[in-house]
Amino acid sequence: MLRTFSFKFSKPEHMKQIFIAVFLVIYSINLYAQTLFTYKGEKVDKEEFLRAFYKNNTGDKSEQAMREYLNLFIAFKLKVKAAKDMRLDTLPGQKNDVQNFRAQLEEEYTNDEKMIRSLSREAFERSQKDIRLSHIFIPFDKNATRRATSYTNGVFSDTAAAFAVAQQVYTALNNKENFTAVAMKYSQDPSVETNKGDIGYITVFTLPYALENIAYNLNTGDYAPPYKSNLGYHIIMKTGERPAFGRMSAAQILLAYATQPTAAEKAAQSRLADSLYSIIIKGGDFEALARQYSGERNAAATGGLMPDFGVGRYEPVFENAVFSLQKDGDVTKPFETPFGIHIVKRIKHLPVATDTLQINTLFKDQVLQDSREKMAREQFAKEVLNKTGYKKIFQNDEELWNATDSFLNNNRIIPLKGINGKTVLFSIGADQVTMSDWTAYVQETRRTTILPYNEMMKQFVALRANSYYRRNLEKYDSRFRDQVAEFSDGNLLFEVMERKIWNKAGEDKTALKKYYDEHTSKYMWGESAGVIFFTVADKTTAEEIRKDIQPYIKKWKGLSESTSGKIIADSARFDIAQIPGINTSIQPGKLTEMVTDSSDGSVNFVYIINTYKGPDQKSFEEARGLVMNDYQAVLEEKWLTELKKKYPVKVNEKVFKSLVQ
Repeated sequence: MLRTFSFKFSKPEHMKQIFIAVFLVIYSINLYAQTLFTYKGEKVDKEEFLRAFYKNNTGDKSEQAMREYLNLFIAFKLKVKAAKDMRLDTLPGQKNDVQNFRAQLEEEYTNDEKMIRSLSREAFERSQKDIRLSHIFIPFDKNATRRATSYTNGVFSDTAAAFAVAQQVYTALNNKENFTAVAMKYSQDPSVETNKGDIGYITVFTLPYALENIAYNLNTGDYAPPYKSNLGYHIIMKTGERPAFGRMSAAQILLAYATQPTAAEKAAQSRLADSLYSIIIKGGDFEALARQYSGERNAAATGGLMPDFGVGRYEPVFENAVFSLQKDGDVTKPFETPFGIHIVKRIKHLPVATDTLQINTLFKDQVLQDSREKMAREQFAKEVLNKTGYKKIFQNDEELWNATDSFLNNNRIIPLKGINGKTVLFSIGADQVTMSDWTAYVQETRRTTILPYNEMMKQFVALRANSYYRRNLEKYDSRFRDQVAEFSDGNLLFEVMERKIWNKAGEDKTALKKYYDEHTSKYMWGESAGVIFFTVADKTTAEEIRKDIQPYIKKWKGLSESTSGKIIADSARFDIAQIPGINTSIQPGKLTEMVTDSSDGSVNFVYIINTYKGPDQKSFEEARGLVMNDYQAVLEEKWLTELKKKYPVKVNEKVFKSLVQ
C-alpha cells in the first residue's frame, strides 16, 4: 500500500531553532530614527525597518517590494505585541532560553573586538613579508649565557650590570662598528658561535609581540635601541626582507648526533647520510628509509613526516636548505645542523594567504592565543572601568592594607579607625563594594596566589567591573541589546504562533476535514508516480544496489534496520515535479538518476512502481499536509485581522515615501 509523503519536522525543537535562525536574519532594532509606523503606543523607526528589509531582500528594492515587506513587518510586530500581552515572555522556558542565549553572546561582547580586529589585520599585513634579523642578547641570568667568562666580572647578577653592557653594545653600533663583530664580542645568545648573530628570517608570531613590533618597524640596515624583556636586553638589526614564503609540508631523515659527538662519530653519520641520499635519488623509498634510520622520536610511526612549519621555526641553515627546494618531491642533499645530519623531502609548499576576506578566519584565533591578546584585554579592561563609572571612595591605602592584615591574622574584620566591614571602598555603576567584599576576595585569592595588596586590588576592581559590565551589557552596547531583543522576540513569535495557529490547526481534525471537504478542488493529483524513495549512505553502495535493484524492492520496509541505517527506503506517491533525478521518460520499473547530497555525501534515487496521468482527487490523508498548511494560513489571517483591530496601526506615509525616492 502506497503512503503519501508528509513533509514535517520530527521534533518541534528543531523547527523552533530553524524558525528563530531565519527570523534573526530579518529583524533588527534601531532606537534613534524617524518613526515609520505606530501601533498601540509602540513606535517603529524607519532605520529598523530598512535594516530588516535590506537583510531580507537582495534583489527587488522597488516601492511595491517595500510595501509588501512593510505589511509582513507590521504583522510580525503585532504578533509579538500579542505574545507580550499574553505574558508569554514571563514563562520559565522563555526566560531560560533568553538567559542561555545571553550567556552565549556575552563572550563576544566582553572582549575588545575592535582591538582584536585591528591586531588580526596587522598580523595579516605582516604575514605578507618575511624579515631577516641579526640579534644580540645580554641576559640577566647566568643560566642563559653561552660563556660565563665573557665579561671581566663574570655573569650579571643584576639588571643594572646587564643594562650597562647593553649600552656599551649600543654605543659601539652607533660608532659604526660591524654588527656581526659586536655580536661575537658581547652576545650571550647560545647560537651566536655558529650564526654570528644572524637569526635568519622571521614572520608574524615568530617572536614575542614586543620584539615583532620592533622588527617590523625597522628599515633594512637599521638597528633598534636595547629592549628589556624578562630575560635580559635584546638589540636587533634588520638585514633584509622578502615576500612571505608561507609554510612547508616536508618529511626528513635525521641522523642525530649523540651529546658531544666525536669527529669520528660525525664522519660515520655523514657517510651513512651520503649512502641514504644515493639510494633516494635512485628511487628508494624515502618513507621506509626514514622509518628505519631517522633518529626523530616519531619517525617509525610517521615515516619522517614533520608538522607543517613556516619561517623562523627552525635554524636558518635548516630552513634555507628546505625552502630552496623548487618542487614537490625534491630532496635536499645531506646537510648538517647542531642536531645531526638531515635529508629533507619537500611534500608540498603552502603559500601565504593573500585574501583579505580570510583575515578573521586565519588570524583571530592566533591573536587570542598570543601575547598581543593581553594588550587587547588590558585595553578593554580600561574601557570597562570608564564605561561603568568606577570611582574610588576610600582613599587611605595604608589604613586599608593594615585592616586587611588584621583580618588575615584574626580571620575576622576588627574595626579600626575609619574602617569596618561596611566601609565602602569603591563604586562601580550602582554597585557599592565594601570592606567585607574585599576581605572575602583576599581570603579566597591568597589560597592560590600571593601578590602585594595593591596588585590584588587592581585585579579585584577589574573583576567587579567586568561582572557589573556583563550584568548590564544591554545598557553599554546597543548591538548586544539588539541581538538579545531579536532573539527574545523571535522566541516569543514561535511560542505565540504555536499556541494560536500551529497547534490549533494540528489538533482540530474536524475543522481540517471540513476545510478539505469545502476545497476538494484544490487537492488534485496531476501527473504523478508511485515510487520507492532510496537514501543511501555513499555513492559506491548506491551504484552496487542499482546493479540489481529487485531484491531491495521486495524488502524495502526492513532495509533501514537490516543495514543499520546505511540504506533507507520509503514508499509514496509524488507529483512528477517532486521526484528528484527525474529524466524525460518515466516508466514503471525504471530508476531515476542519482542525486548526491553535498552536505553529507549521501545519494538519493527513486524506483518507479507505477505512473498516473491525472487529474485524480487526493484523499484527505494524501492531502493532509497541504490542507494543514492552508488551514493554518486561514487561521493566521483571521487572527491578524483581530490584532489590527486590537492594536490599530498608523503608517507615516511621508516617511515611507522617503524610503523609496
